[in-house]
Amino acid sequence: MTEESSAAGTQQSLTRGLKVLEVVAEHQPIGVADLARLLALPKSTVQRTLRALAQAGWLEVSDTGRARWMLTHHVWAIGQRAGKETNLREAALPHMRELGDATQETVYLSVPDGLTCMVVLERIDSTQPVRAYNRLGATMPFHSCSSGKAVLAFWPDDRVAEVLSRPLLAQTERTTTDRDAVLAELGEVRARGYALNTAENRPGVCALAAPILGRDGHAVGAVCISMPQDRFDWRAVPRWGEMVVDTVRAVEKAWESAAPA
Repeated sequence: MTEESSAAGTQQSLTRGLKVLEVVAEHQPIGVADLARLLALPKSTVQRTLRALAQAGWLEVSDTGRARWMLTHHVWAIGQRAGKETNLREAALPHMRELGDATQETVYLSVPDGLTCMVVLERIDSTQPVRAYNRLGATMPFHSCSSGKAVLAFWPDDRVAEVLSRPLLAQTERTTTDRDAVLAELGEVRARGYALNTAENRPGVCALAAPILGRDGHAVGAVCISMPQDRFDWRAVPRWGEMVVDTVRAVEKAWESAAPA
């Protein structure tokens, strides 16, 4: 095979892969037969492309029990960086660094992925030897993490009802899985302005989060302080809560200033 023909084959494979991603994004979850029909390609070719994209972390098989394909949160995270959340991330970073310096704990910026889950968009690492850690693009259920509860507490009732209509799975032995109990907790979050996670999402990890509010008063994301459970001191919670609330107010102000008129 000549160098030119090899390059042409690589370009063809790349173009085909991008087309597969586009069609999956529009019709997910989707099966191989439907993909092949929409792309006018042989099923064997589509299957090879799907496997390659899955190995690279771009696609995954849905959990419906059928061989149907969907985008991963890796795709979503990259898209957010190029889209409207870019301004939010840039507005948040300086204030996240200040919060990280003040607390010496890990600070996260997370945003909702529709009504599915929360996704980590940015992180300021703790400088302590033992620290909390989630990779960028990591996902968490709304009901078990502080950022998710902070967002739900400042969402319209119909949106919250849809999220809580789905099974609330236990992430740890401390996760609240009762819908009414979650709703009661959201009322407490609204009253104090920040949410708590006391080892409910991952064993041994606690967090506090406050919502970033848009102009309509609804949450568009959250900033949280996360730490090992050994360093979670209930006496410090009011102070930490005030700090994270002050941080999101500063983020909101910076984000609104950066938004186009």
